[in-house]
Amino acid sequence: MDPATLESLIVREIRKATAISRRDLADNLKVARSTAGRRVDSLIERGLLRENGVEEKFQAGRPKRFLGLCGEFGRFIGFDFDARHIYAVLTDFSQSTIQEKRIRLSSPASRGEVLDLIRETIVEFRAESPGKQILGYGIGVPGRVHQDDRTAISYPYIIDWKDVDLSAELDLPRESLHIENNTKTIALGEYWLGHDVPPEHLVCVNIRTGISAAIISSGHLLRGVHEMAGEIRGWRITGIPESVWLEDGATVRSILNNDSLTGWQAYVEACRSGDSEALNTLEKIIPFHADAISRLVQLSDPELVVLAGAFNEIGNLYLERLRSCTAAALSNHYFDPPPIHFATKGEFTGAMGAAALAAKYFKPDTSSIAISSPKPSKRKRGSKRRRAAAK
Repeated sequence: MDPATLESLIVREIRKATAISRRDLADNLKVARSTAGRRVDSLIERGLLRENGVEEKFQAGRPKRFLGLCGEFGRFIGFDFDARHIYAVLTDFSQSTIQEKRIRLSSPASRGEVLDLIRETIVEFRAESPGKQILGYGIGVPGRVHQDDRTAISYPYIIDWKDVDLSAELDLPRESLHIENNTKTIALGEYWLGHDVPPEHLVCVNIRTGISAAIISSGHLLRGVHEMAGEIRGWRITGIPESVWLEDGATVRSILNNDSLTGWQAYVEACRSGDSEALNTLEKIIPFHADAISRLVQLSDPELVVLAGAFNEIGNLYLERLRSCTAAALSNHYFDPPPIHFATKGEFTGAMGAAALAAKYFKPDTSSIAISSPKPSKRKRGSKRRRAAAK
């Protein structure tokens, strides 16, 4: 394995772990301990890693020295947006958040407005990082994307949002920009940053202007051949006579019942204050969400279901009813329903996941590393001496 690849894998392993040593890295990556140690020492010398401390030992043997990332090495910028808001974060190399920004969009939002605001935020975050290199950019994009081309294909709730080449529009090199569907970046944010031990089997349901899901199975994000795994927007709502899509009957748009999305906060406040009409509407919609979650649970058997989006603003009033409804929907299933929680990092989980996506693909610069040829073993040198003596 070449040094650049091995160093990238070492940094990724350290990002995932709460406590990891050189020995752990060698075992996880299936390389010699001496090889892992050399690369770790090089990364420490270049300012990417540091030693966090030493394990407590109650038995004989050399204690492990735990490793961590040096936050000051550089920074990442992450975005997540839909038709209502842009969420942006600036993080350091260790994924600690330096700055968060929530930007309200016009109703309806347009392609030009979204791109202008992302550009302005990048300029602002760069100004907040004097002397610090921006190592990568990640964007959680609503609707369909083509990851390799850095292209947002379509999203119906932002005017003219079609075939947007984000690398060209934002003037960012393709190698430093990474995009993904925004629900998937929320799932990645929860997986990478939300727990001491990442949940290897996870379902994320994101309900905003639209609705979609993301599934992590055995630690891998499911994307699909068309990068559309989790697009549940066209699922039909069960239990009502007419045929209605989830996106049309169980989202922010369905409650506001018009093209303007500016009245959502008033609806949230009405629910919190016990307004009977608002709660009536909520009671009708929660079974639709529970039905979708129960189907996703039966499909993927997750250890955790994570909720993201606008309905989280209603709080436990919504969450407790949803848990009860989901349990009823799974009452004759083979196992109890998994825990259902709001996204751990709140409304910025997707932006943090996007920044973490950029961090995942970051490759340390190894151009200055001198690669020496391996020395011959003592046995080989001895063999040469014996052959010379024989002559």
